[in-house]
Amino acid sequence: MKKERLVIFDMDGTLIDSSEAMTQSVNYVRNAIGLETPVSKEALEYHINALDQQLPKIFYNTETYHPEHRALFKEHYMQYAPSNISLYPDVRQMLEVLSQKAHLGIATNAHDCFAHNMLDALDIAHYFSGGIVGANNVAEPKPSPLMVEELMKTFGAKAEETVLVGDSIKDEQAAFNAGVSFIFANWGYGKSQTSNLRAHNVHELLLLLNTLI
Repeated sequence: MKKERLVIFDMDGTLIDSSEAMTQSVNYVRNAIGLETPVSKEALEYHINALDQQLPKIFYNTETYHPEHRALFKEHYMQYAPSNISLYPDVRQMLEVLSQKAHLGIATNAHDCFAHNMLDALDIAHYFSGGIVGANNVAEPKPSPLMVEELMKTFGAKAEETVLVGDSIKDEQAAFNAGVSFIFANWGYGKSQTSNLRAHNVHELLLLLNTLI
């Protein structure tokens, strides 16, 4: 079967539940730089998905991320995240079904090294061969359309052949800005009051995707 359609997934909060791992690594950095009060998992989930958040200020009380912060986070996250993450229920089965009829891509606002590390650890990286784009691979992260456009170019897909699945307003706006269809994953970290297509679980998502691809 010739694959003409492209399904792009956000990663954290859509395919992978990683908020506990991210929270642990942020708090590891906070502790290392002398900030004793930890960030809660709920606060992290909100801030990383909301628009116009000053994340360096919120997490580390600095105007920008310092190289030290990035290095400490990367060291901790690369080592400990794989043992503190999990796939949402039935994600693997969904990817197996979809991979038979569509190209699959990842568009994540995380660094692509984290994406490869986690997807490898969960043994689903092979579903996205050649199609993993992180924030470091483009000039602007989501809600910019650049990640979506990069994946469309990679797979030769047109906007009307492409669907983005995500759990945040950043994903929704990235899809809108790229002119592609969007499905909101209700089980993730973010909230949306405007998305017309939404799935409450992976089974509903697969049914919706089957109508689009």
